[in-house]
Amino acid sequence: MGGIMRVGFAVLTGLISFAFVLQAQEPVLNIQAPATAPVSEAASVVPVTVPEAKEAAPEVTPVPVHMATNVPVHKAVPVVAHTATNGPVPVATNAVMAPIMPVAVVPTSEVVMPESEQFFVDTWKHPSFQVGTRMTHVKLSDTTRGTPNNGSFFGTITEISENQDDAPDKVYLQARLPHSPIWLGVSYDHVSARTMDDGNGDGVPDMIGSDGDEEIKGLIPYLQAAWDNKTCFTPYAQIGYAFYQAKFLPNSWSDNGSRRVDATSSVKGFELGGGLGVRLYKNLSADLFAQTVKVDDITGEWHGHGSSGGPFIMTMSYVSYGAGLSCRF
Repeated sequence: MGGIMRVGFAVLTGLISFAFVLQAQEPVLNIQAPATAPVSEAASVVPVTVPEAKEAAPEVTPVPVHMATNVPVHKAVPVVAHTATNGPVPVATNAVMAPIMPVAVVPTSEVVMPESEQFFVDTWKHPSFQVGTRMTHVKLSDTTRGTPNNGSFFGTITEISENQDDAPDKVYLQARLPHSPIWLGVSYDHVSARTMDDGNGDGVPDMIGSDGDEEIKGLIPYLQAAWDNKTCFTPYAQIGYAFYQAKFLPNSWSDNGSRRVDATSSVKGFELGGGLGVRLYKNLSADLFAQTVKVDDITGEWHGHGSSGGPFIMTMSYVSYGAGLSCRF
């Protein structure tokens, strides 16, 4: 019985001690009723002082950069991350900068031009030779001279007229100088003039009284500038120097050789010409052409029945124009 009382007393003592410990840990609240604890009017408003906000300096955290040692780069540029000033932003301090990869340069292949472009450029500019032929219409510069036996071409011949040749036989060949629009060429040329006098006595020179024809033919070396472009038209201009062989071809007037002309057989001339090439298909083109040629006067004597009949002169300068075809290769 005494043992049980001792145990009970010990338990009661422990509970009392535990209660005191709990009471010591709780805060003491001094709450008074409004009637017993009036608040003075002066103490009802408590001023609060708020410290002035200062602009926070941006926090800068350097980020270490790790460069790959096996990748070629031009220059390593460290990257610094800046945090926003209006809020915390976590910055990774172990970020690794991506290496600068070299850019592979792919060689461009040869540009293949469309067929239409080749028609206007490649197939026209690359060839270095050109051959062609023309048909021309001739107009003599001086067709009248003096009066019969007085300042005439010779004897009673006071007028000459052109013998037109409609054959396309004015051939030419030319070659381009390297990397230039300049061509060197040579052309074949010939011109013929019919002599006339007053055969029927009406005062008008005619073919009835013709004594024959004067003919010149030869080669004209020339220098040409041709302006190729991306259109089908190629204008050109040329300058040349002609070398002619001159010959008088008498008709029945010669009386089996009893009357003849003894005149210069070689004359020269100066040529200025130009035209327009019009491409038809690839290297084939049409050609519009015009020229003027100043030919030296053909001089000499005419003879009748073994005696001198008087001076002989032929003025064969002319202008001509025509058309033709040419091909480059």
